[in-house]
Amino acid sequence: MIHSKKAIGFLYGVGFLAILYIFFKTIPTISFSDFSLFEWQLKQVLKGSLHLPYPFITTDPNLEFFPLPNVFFHLTNTNIDSTFPNLYPILFSPFYWIGGKTGIQLIQLILFFWAIWLFFSIKRDHILTLILLFGSSISIYTNLIHDSIFIFFLEVLLLYNLQRQNVTFASLLSLFLVWMRPEFIFVICLLPSYFEWKNIWKQYLMWFGFFLFIFLTTNFILYSTVLPLRLFKNSTYHLNSEIVVYLFRLLIEQIPAFTIFLILSVISVFRKQFKLQFFILILFTCVIILSSPNTGGHNTPRYLFCLVPFYVLSLHSNLYETLHRNNFGILMVLLLTIYSIYQWQYQTKELIKISKFQSNTLVCLNQIPEQTIVFNNSDFSFVALPLNEQNKNLFLLKENPEENAFSSFLAGNHIHSFAFVELPPSPYAIPNPLVIPNCDNNCQFRIVDQYPLPNAMLPIMVTSFQRVFP
Repeated sequence: MIHSKKAIGFLYGVGFLAILYIFFKTIPTISFSDFSLFEWQLKQVLKGSLHLPYPFITTDPNLEFFPLPNVFFHLTNTNIDSTFPNLYPILFSPFYWIGGKTGIQLIQLILFFWAIWLFFSIKRDHILTLILLFGSSISIYTNLIHDSIFIFFLEVLLLYNLQRQNVTFASLLSLFLVWMRPEFIFVICLLPSYFEWKNIWKQYLMWFGFFLFIFLTTNFILYSTVLPLRLFKNSTYHLNSEIVVYLFRLLIEQIPAFTIFLILSVISVFRKQFKLQFFILILFTCVIILSSPNTGGHNTPRYLFCLVPFYVLSLHSNLYETLHRNNFGILMVLLLTIYSIYQWQYQTKELIKISKFQSNTLVCLNQIPEQTIVFNNSDFSFVALPLNEQNKNLFLLKENPEENAFSSFLAGNHIHSFAFVELPPSPYAIPNPLVIPNCDNNCQFRIVDQYPLPNAMLPIMVTSFQRVFP
């Protein structure tokens, strides 16, 4: 027993030191992908606005050239809102104001370990808590400007309050989670199988319905839709076998808690100890993989993180009914620790590599002399978002534009030159010359220079267009 306590303390220490090492290692990294959008939101909140700025909305009312893909923003009247809810930037903006990116990292590190402590308080089981600590790759998000750690904390807080039957607060947390991440509807469906429900279900549903009415009404007033923006903007669905295979591979590689749960579930079938809740959990895992609109980005199984606490809670009966020896639990956690630290290290190296590439690309883009930069690749427009603070005009061609529409837009905003940034082969190109219809003077944009982006790590081409006489 003494040896077990020492081993458990040692594994907690290893986990804390490993994540702390990653914390310090990733402090210099810059935001990329949708992390840049979260950082942009934080800066807007600090300026006193919840809306994304776009000075060309009067001449581009449909946001055809807004520098983000359509799925990332929503237009209500003349307000542009991110489809990522504002709760994260509102709550975390003080920490960003105090310490910048490091301030965000620090508070997320605290929230992560606070969630681990809350989870331990639910079952008072160190083995299960260590499996949650090491059982997924979500811990790498402690070092990124993203809402994943905040969502993870709220989920564990929900489970903690349900276990203590604080029904009103649990109902409110449930609505917040579903509103910010629609996949959490599966979490709500799983709750009755993992917590005492007989005495609280009527009260839970009553409060859930009350808060749902408030959320629907508020959402309609603000955004003219009753659906959460993330669901509203991802309403179309097409089954993609490549995404399914990719997510399943990430699930196996980066959520070892699922692998342990699956192995022990198979063993429990042969021992005739398999439970209906295990089948439902496996079913929901498959549904999320099949229904995911994309890979979730960042090379992590982000859509499946919501099920990680349930994989671990399932082990409470699975692990102790199937394998009774406590030493085996310690050995399993030790192997899990070694595997997970290797995974965290590998993923951190990849994130740093991507960040360095994005940082280098941003520096190169900043050296383009033209005030207006046009992209046809959303990856580049995300990289360039910080250039908004330097009064650069950033536009994204989201589809093959009609020549008249784009040239008229440029002429209407008195833009006489621009740089077109692309990574060949481009899905489409801006024609040369780009003709401006219904004009009597300077009716064309012509290529005046074309060159590879200096010092970039990819063969990015920059084409300079200037308005000239025909």
